[in-house]
Formats: sequence, C-alpha cells, structure tokens
Amino acid sequence: YYIAAISFLVVIAAAIAIYIHEKPESPSLIAKSGMSGKTDRFFLEMGITQVAPAAGPFDIGLQDLNGSTVYLSGFKGKILFLNFWTTWCQACRDEMPLMEKLYSKLKNKDFAMLAVALQEQASLVKKFVQDVKLSFTVLLDSDGKAKSLFGVGTIPTTFILDREGRIIGSAVGPREWDSKKSLALFDHLINEGATSTS
Repeated sequence: YYIAAISFLVVIAAAIAIYIHEKPESPSLIAKSGMSGKTDRFFLEMGITQVAPAAGPFDIGLQDLNGSTVYLSGFKGKILFLNFWTTWCQACRDEMPLMEKLYSKLKNKDFAMLAVALQEQASLVKKFVQDVKLSFTVLLDSDGKAKSLFGVGTIPTTFILDREGRIIGSAVGPREWDSKKSLALFDHLINEGATSTS
C-alpha cells in the first residue's frame, strides 16, 4: 500500500514539474502596463521592470552644472531617460560612457537624457563630467528631494518616462545602454509615441 502511494506521488510530482517546465513564460512575464507586446519583449530583454503609465507624471526642478534650474516637465513630448547616480559608485561610472553612446545616437530624435547626481558636491560632479566628456544634461539633487520622490534606494537606478512624463519602466543596477537591444528599445518607444501622437 505504501509503495503504491509513494509511486503515485512521484508520478504526480513529475507531471507537475513537466507542466511548469513546458508552460509558456510570456503571459506571466508581461507587465500589466497596457503597452504593446513588442514593448513588453524589449523591456524583458533589457531586464527593465515595466510600470503602469499611471505612475506620474512627476515634476521637479533641479540645478544643472551651470546653476540653471531644469524641470522634468520641460521634456514633455519626449521619451526621457532619467538616471540616478553618484561619482563614487563604480557601476555608475562604468555605465556613463555607455549612456553617452546611446544619447549620441538618439539626441536628434524625440529623446532626452538626464543624469541626477545624488547629494554630491558640484565640483566633483563637474570634474567627472569633463573627464568622461559627457554631453547630456547632468543635474544635482543636493537635498535628496528627487531621490525621495522617485523612491531611489539603489544606484544606479534608471527610469524611463513617456511623452507625458509618466514612468513606464525602471532598471535597478547598470545596463549595457549602448547595446543593439537598448537602441532598438528606445527607437521603438520614440517611433511608437510619434505614431500615437500624430
């Protein structure tokens, strides 16, 4: 009797394991964002967490390295790449040149890139920007308000905002922003947005 019961349980366990292994992944991995299936795939390939577009729009004014105040709302109508970082974070330093490469390819499209330095001295940030030759806009979150607003707990953290200023994706940790997958993702978001607003 016991041998028969154990055999039955083994068969059931094997069947469950086969079902789980062969079950298609895509339905469970697609975020409840309402975005297209192509967007879902690009986000998944880049390891970016989708966020329902209802999150936002967010707006805050931060100083750039020239002392001018820059508002996130000023980038409405563009896909916004918003990165939080520090000069003492090695992973942040490593991905900055990759971000620059992505920006150089997309800067003439409906795309903007902002890097927000968290509670650091302006002189240190300026030196790093000059050394690495960054051409995108770098902002200073001197009092940590932006960090709190976006709930940043780990650096680097990158948010992707749609043309309305709403967060649609987030990436905790560095990514290969200069990769073909990354370029394809942002090209898709830019083109998709252009189609929907035309």
